[in-house]
Amino acid sequence: MQKENDYTAASLSEDLVNEVKSFEDKLGKQVNKDVIVIAYEKERNETN
Repeated sequence: MQKENDYTAASLSEDLVNEVKSFEDKLGKQVNKDVIVIAYEKERNETN
């Protein structure tokens, strides 16, 4: 049986969203590109 990975958008506090945006900015400057970081949370399965 194939294992499925179910992900949903992570619910983040305003402070964490600001940290992610800061990380995007720093990473983008390092690679000289526009970068978007997406936060997902994995659904927990009882069998894992």
